[in-house]
Amino acid sequence: MRLLHCHSRTFVEFVEDIPHYAILSHTWGDEEVSLDDMRRGTEVEKLKGYDKIKATCRIAEEQGLEYVWIDTCCIDKASSAELSEAINSMFAWYRDAAVCYAWLADYDADAETGFWLTDEAVLASFAAREAAAEPDWAFNDPPPLTTRELDMRNAISRGLRRCKWWTRGWTLQEMIAPRRVEFYDKHWTCFGTKTQLAPILAWITGVDAAVLRGAPLDQVLVGRRMSWAARRQTRRVEDMAYCLLGIFDINMPLLYGEGTKAFTRLQQEILRSSNDLSLFAWTAALGDRRMFRSVWASAPSEFRSCQFLVKPALEWNSRGECAITSRGLRTTDMIRIVRGEASRKGSYFLPLDCVDARQRKDIRFVSLEQFGPSLFARRKPWLYDTVVDIDVSQASRLPLPQYICSREDGDLEAMVRASREGSVQIDFSLEAFDESSVSAHPEADWDLRNSVLLSYRRRHFWGCWRIRTMAEDEPGVCVVCVQSDGWVLYGIFPHHDLPPAMDHQNQNQNDLLPSQIADMLQRLPVRTSARCPPWYHTVEVSEHDFGGPDGEISGTLLRIKSRKIDDTQKDRTRVPSWARRVLRR
Repeated sequence: MRLLHCHSRTFVEFVEDIPHYAILSHTWGDEEVSLDDMRRGTEVEKLKGYDKIKATCRIAEEQGLEYVWIDTCCIDKASSAELSEAINSMFAWYRDAAVCYAWLADYDADAETGFWLTDEAVLASFAAREAAAEPDWAFNDPPPLTTRELDMRNAISRGLRRCKWWTRGWTLQEMIAPRRVEFYDKHWTCFGTKTQLAPILAWITGVDAAVLRGAPLDQVLVGRRMSWAARRQTRRVEDMAYCLLGIFDINMPLLYGEGTKAFTRLQQEILRSSNDLSLFAWTAALGDRRMFRSVWASAPSEFRSCQFLVKPALEWNSRGECAITSRGLRTTDMIRIVRGEASRKGSYFLPLDCVDARQRKDIRFVSLEQFGPSLFARRKPWLYDTVVDIDVSQASRLPLPQYICSREDGDLEAMVRASREGSVQIDFSLEAFDESSVSAHPEADWDLRNSVLLSYRRRHFWGCWRIRTMAEDEPGVCVVCVQSDGWVLYGIFPHHDLPPAMDHQNQNQNDLLPSQIADMLQRLPVRTSARCPPWYHTVEVSEHDFGGPDGEISGTLLRIKSRKIDDTQKDRTRVPSWARRVLRR
C-alpha cells in the first residue's frame, strides 16, 4: 500500500505493519494531481487538485496522523496490475483507515438556515421516521410530518441532498466501509460524522442507518444492497460493477472494455458465494418493453424497487440449489408450477425468498416462460411480481433440474416464440378431470402448466399426456401425440391401456431417433374416443394460435370433451361417425 507522508509529501510503500492513516473520499474534478505529478514536483501546487491534498494532510496532522491515502495520487494508473489490486482492495483500505474525510466540494454548511444538521431535534425527527418506516407499514401509516419537519427536509433537499458526492458509484463504499467518517463542506468545515448523521444519510442515500452505524453487511439482502447503487453513476460503464466489489465481498479481475458484461460477471460471482435469491428481484425499466430477458439485471438501476426487501418468515426455496452452467442458471427443486388450460393460462415461477417489509405476506417471484427442453426465460421482467405465501405452499415443484437463460440474446424473444410454432395443446374440462394429476412424458418437452407439447421447431417429436378424473376410483385417460415430417397423429386411450406402438414410451426413453418416431406414427391406432366408465371421452382437433396479442403462432388444439354414460347405453358400443361412413361404403 502506497501512503503519502503528510509533512514531507513523499510516498512510502508498506507491505505489512501498515501505520494508522487517514483516507480521503471526494468527487473528481479538473486538474487532479496524479502520482507522476507528485513525483516530478514541478508546479504541482498550481494544479487545482492540490488544494484538497494540502487540506487532507493538514487535518490528518492536526489529528496526530502521519500518513494519508488519496486515490488521485496514491495509485499508479499506468500499471493495470496495480490498478486491479487497488480496486479489489479499496473497500478494505477504507475500512482499515483510522478516519475518512468525506469532502463535499459543492456544499456550504453555513448556507443551511434555521437549524444545524447535528441538532438533537433534527436527528430525532429523522430517527423517529426511520423507526416507523418499515414495521407494519401495511397496517399502520406513519404519522404525518409537521410543518417544522417539512421545512427541514425541504432545506436539506435544496442543499446537502443535491451534492454530487451522493450520486457517484465509488463514494457508496467510501461511506459504508470506514468506521469513522467526517463530513466536510467546500470550506473544509466539518459539519458532522457518519454516526451522528446516520438518520439523515439513510434518508438521502437509502442505505440502512444500522449499516452506517456498523451493522454487518451480510445481514442485508443482496437485492437491497444493490438498490443503494440504483441512482448512482460512474464515468466508465465497467466501474458501476467494480465499485460494488467490496459491498458484496467479491474479488474479480478487471476487464476494461467489456462494458455491461462487468455487471453480469459481478452477479455471477455473487451467486457463486451466496444463495441469496433476492439477486433476481430486479425489475426492468419502464421503457424496456422486451417480453423476455435473461436472469441477470443489466445495471444496478434495475434494483430500485428492492430498497425494502427483507427475508420472509419462511424461506420457500431453502432446500433447493442453483448453479451457473453453460446452458444457463441450473435450478433444482426450486421452480413452481401453477397449471392452466387453453382458456386459463397457468404459470411457472421462481420464489425469491424475499418480501417487501411493508407487505410481508407477499413473496417476490420471477415469472418464467419455457422455450426449450427444461429451459426457461424470464417473462415480462418489468412487472413487480408477488404471490401470497399460501399460494407458494400449494404450488407443486419441478423436481428435475431446470435451466433459466443466462445470456442476454437479442433473438431471445424470437426463440421463445419459435418454440411454440407447430406445438400441440390439450384442453380439458375441470368438471371431469383433476388438473393436479397431470403428468407427461418426455417431461422436458412439455409445458405442464398449460398442457402444451412443445415443438421447439423440430420435424420429429412425440408426447404422452395423462390425467385422472375427479373421482379416485375412476380411471383417467392418456393422450398420445406424434409428429413426423409434417404428419400429426393423435389418439386417446384409457389411463393404463396404451397400444403396442408406445413400447418406446414404456421403456422410459426420452430421446428417440426420427426413425423410431416415424415407426410410432405408422403403428399408432387412430382413436378419437375412449370409453372409461362412467365417462365417455372424445377428442376434437382444431387450429390454435399460441401468439395471442403478440402475434400469430400456429399450432394444434386437442379438446377433450367428456360426458357421463347413460345407464341405458352402458352395454351399447358407440361407433364413431368416421367408422360408420366406412361401414356404409
